[in-house]
Amino acid sequence: MVIEIKNVRRSFRSVVKKEGLKSTFGLLFRPEYHVHEALKGVSFTLEPGSFNGLIGSNGAGKTTLLKILSGLIPPSAGEVKVLGHTPFHRTLDFRRKIALVMGQKAQLWWDLPAIDAFDLIRAIYEIPKPTYQERLHTLSELLDVQPMLNTQIRRLSLGERMKMELIGAILHWPSVIFLDEPTIGLDVFAAHKLREFLKVFNQKEKATIILTSHNMDDIERLCSRVLILKSGEVIFDGTPTGLTEKDEILLRVRLLENVPLAAMQQATGISDVNLERRGDEQINGNTFLFQIKKDQIVSILQVLMKKFQIADMGIEEQSLEKVIQRIYSEDRARTT
Repeated sequence: MVIEIKNVRRSFRSVVKKEGLKSTFGLLFRPEYHVHEALKGVSFTLEPGSFNGLIGSNGAGKTTLLKILSGLIPPSAGEVKVLGHTPFHRTLDFRRKIALVMGQKAQLWWDLPAIDAFDLIRAIYEIPKPTYQERLHTLSELLDVQPMLNTQIRRLSLGERMKMELIGAILHWPSVIFLDEPTIGLDVFAAHKLREFLKVFNQKEKATIILTSHNMDDIERLCSRVLILKSGEVIFDGTPTGLTEKDEILLRVRLLENVPLAAMQQATGISDVNLERRGDEQINGNTFLFQIKKDQIVSILQVLMKKFQIADMGIEEQSLEKVIQRIYSEDRARTT
């Protein structure tokens, strides 16, 4: 296995600061601490050449896990092995074999043209010049950035910078690549080009890739395996289709009258029903969304037609995005 994680935990301790001058002085002599568990016993293994999606709501522990895997921070407990190495030891051999790309953080030198930044990377990793030139040509062609190689990084658009960051991260041809939100802020065309490049690179070079993203297009089009983190724990590990192929549908029913949610749940005997919302705001009190099995449709509609007046209704197949949104909303509801 390329990556082996056994019962990994990571907690962070922060000082609790209360209001008032007395509390401020109290921090010097008797500080109070709050402990946040970012990861709670995470375990999994990844095979060579696999393309894996790591998803979860904000604060679920995705970036923390990537930082542990890349050796930036140690776990509080548990075992981590990447390519046989303990990541936090940060040996030279380990660093030559991995790459970490964080969509929200620049890693190249902004005042340099991209080509000069790449030349520095070549020297750092001691890449033979013919090999370096061949790789740079291949990568810049695949990502369509050849005309921008002599432009200062700071003068490039967000999409162009992200492509340059990716080139800089994999010029040394790593065996394992960690990608944290690589398409964040990119337009549709730039995100598409980036996805296509990652797909080709994974297939041709057999690099093991872990991708975190809130964009379900990234996950559906690239990943053969998905791990969902929820409050620091892995709650799903399987294929993307495994989340949607559970014979569940979304039944949307609009009534002529407003009905309290509790009354609807009692009338139908279905607890997994919600009023339709737009963002965090309730649209009205007469449109209900039922998360049910396909064989429940007829019986639910029979109950509804006996008790209420139906204006219209519709049935939607589950999409990966909707399944994930539901998991996120359940997570938020539990923590509030």
